[in-house]
Amino acid sequence: MSDVLDPVPLPEGLGIPAEDWHQTPVRVRLVVLTLLKHLAALEARLHPNSSHSSRPPSTDAPATKHQRRMKIAERRKPGGKPGHPRHPQVLLEPTATVALFPEGCSCGHQGLVERAPYHTHQVIERPVLRPAVTHWLLHQGQCLACGKRCKAPVPADPGSGYGPRLTGFVGEMAGIVGVRRRAVQALGRSVLGIPLRKGARPKMVERVSKAIIPHYTAIRKGSRASLVNDLDEISWLLPGDRMGCG
Repeated sequence: MSDVLDPVPLPEGLGIPAEDWHQTPVRVRLVVLTLLKHLAALEARLHPNSSHSSRPPSTDAPATKHQRRMKIAERRKPGGKPGHPRHPQVLLEPTATVALFPEGCSCGHQGLVERAPYHTHQVIERPVLRPAVTHWLLHQGQCLACGKRCKAPVPADPGSGYGPRLTGFVGEMAGIVGVRRRAVQALGRSVLGIPLRKGARPKMVERVSKAIIPHYTAIRKGSRASLVNDLDEISWLLPGDRMGCG
């Protein structure tokens, strides 16, 4: 082997001065590098992990996983990446507008001219949700002819005790989102200020399911008649089956 292979790089972590390493013959340096490679292979056999063996990453020690995560985090720069779509705040239609004007210049003068807005600071707040409660006063009276007591019937539309918008909200949360019964009741009390009975939730979901059956039926008929569609086996079920309403 010729000395033309010089210079041989100095491995890190040996603690050998660079001058001593370069004064060492090239053949000796190559032997040292070969021995270091064999030593690294033997150490890898004593402590195998997923980076240099066929073992899965789940078998690595916690310290090895932490080091691997740290290296990945160091390679990633914080902030948005090139080509990543922006998600700016959308300005909504305001329900109230408050104009703010500068009190004056820092030099002490109070007079300002050519005043114009330069920025819109938008604050979004949830409105106070108060339930709209309607009391249907059912009256009764006695017939003058036969003496029979006649009573006004409960109207068919609000007969369930819960309006269509509230019923649709509960059906969305419980049937589609999959919120549990107690969570729906807690949401009604804390956010809507409406106490919901335990047995009201499945009945409301069932009413929502029956209301959208005609729409699902129309979608199913149109999809079956189409040459190309994208329906899976779940899409053929009725809404009551998908929502888990027995």
